[in-house]
Amino acid sequence: MSPREKQAPEVSRILRDKSRQMLILVVVVALLGPLMLLLQYQLSQRTSTVYTPVVDTTSRLVIAMRWAQSDLRMDRVYDVPGAEDRLRALKADSDEALAELDRLVGDDTEFTPALARLTASSASWWSYADSIVGMAEGYPAADDPTGRARFVSALADFSEMIASADSLHTLASDKRVEVRRLRTWVLVGGSAAAFAVTLAAALAIVRGTRRTAEEIVDPIEELAAVARLDTVGGRGTRARTDDGPAEVRALAEAFNTLLDTRDDYEAGREEQLSRLEELDRQKDAFVSTVSHELRTPLASIVGYTEMLCDGDGGELTSAQHRLVGVVQRNADRLRGLIEDLLILSRIEAQSFDIAHERLSLGEVVGNVTESLQPAADRAGLALVEQVEPAEVIGDALQLERAVTNLVSNAIKFTPEGGSVTVGLAVDEHVATVTVADTGIGIPEAEQEHLGTRFFRSSTAQQRSIPGTGLGVSIVQAIADAHGGGLDFDSVEGEGTTFRLTVPLWSAGAASPTP
Repeated sequence: MSPREKQAPEVSRILRDKSRQMLILVVVVALLGPLMLLLQYQLSQRTSTVYTPVVDTTSRLVIAMRWAQSDLRMDRVYDVPGAEDRLRALKADSDEALAELDRLVGDDTEFTPALARLTASSASWWSYADSIVGMAEGYPAADDPTGRARFVSALADFSEMIASADSLHTLASDKRVEVRRLRTWVLVGGSAAAFAVTLAAALAIVRGTRRTAEEIVDPIEELAAVARLDTVGGRGTRARTDDGPAEVRALAEAFNTLLDTRDDYEAGREEQLSRLEELDRQKDAFVSTVSHELRTPLASIVGYTEMLCDGDGGELTSAQHRLVGVVQRNADRLRGLIEDLLILSRIEAQSFDIAHERLSLGEVVGNVTESLQPAADRAGLALVEQVEPAEVIGDALQLERAVTNLVSNAIKFTPEGGSVTVGLAVDEHVATVTVADTGIGIPEAEQEHLGTRFFRSSTAQQRSIPGTGLGVSIVQAIADAHGGGLDFDSVEGEGTTFRLTVPLWSAGAASPTP
């Protein structure tokens, strides 16, 4: 038996012992950090979600109550117009603040006594204020003992209310200070503990190195050098497996196997990615080619059906008119699908260019609602238009396409008897087109997929509602090309609201960058 073979078990034992010690130290160090962070987070959460909101809310409540006291006096002594309305608003603010304090405090026994006093005194004072507001003669006369007693009681309630609010405010402020102090101690103590454990680990490393350096350091350094070389692009380099203890040789063999597996995986992945990219290019080319090739015969179909409707081939019977109308509608649907595919093809090819012209977005929206009114009537829907004047920079044709997609989708997905509301509102920088319906909505779990090409919700599929799943993705692309945006809200069974934003026109405004 060679000296190396005799020595290997001893090296293995030393490594196991040192590894066990180091593992314990590393685990302790590793746990200290997360524990400190967790404790700091919990303390911060308590401050941000309870103490600070309590301080802010009590301050808001005190301000509201002092204004209420002032308005009550002004209303009954000086008869200032609008004081009663302000009192009602201040009472609503007071109730809202009390509800917020109740939510924040919860079952915290340190806060609940003061909150209970605050709630009771507030209710008593507002009861008095409500009765005074309802009295035509205002404050009780000086010779009215009952009225004066109630007035004195109300003053006491108000003082109790302010004192209770101040008590809550002070308690929450003190708690914040206490939490800050505790966080400081946690930080200092945790850092000291981490330093002590780290120092112990360093000493253990030094002691262990003295006994094992000659046996394992050189082979491991060689293995580390191979790893470093591999990370900077030295592919093909492998570690030696004929030097060092058995454990190190096994590690080198495993490392070489890992590198071989990695190289095989990356080669296969690159080949697969290349094939997928080629398939994607072929798919895009196919869609673009087919779409272009379909436009010519489709234009012929549309043209000849229009000629038939105009009587160029002779007078049509009502049945023939109906049949030709079916052909026209389906041809229009096919033409819309082809246009959608061509737009998507241009988007993917990064050749989706739009015009940047000053235009009236209100006219665009009005044209869309006017053109889709017959479709809404056939579906038994109310199509409501609420449009403000708005001038934007953009492409009228593409904006009309986007609004048409949104409104036609709303009509398509809204059952008979529902409504579709098309709005246009303007704020400081953007115009927002809103399309809200009372339709079938989109399940919450599927909403993240909306806008993905060819995605159709399960609610649409279950009702066999026709569609391609391209409309929203095209609207999103048009919005992006205009420097705007698209978002939505939807509740299954209640309806969906889309919001399309477009930057407003202004003198000297630059064209948006697609």
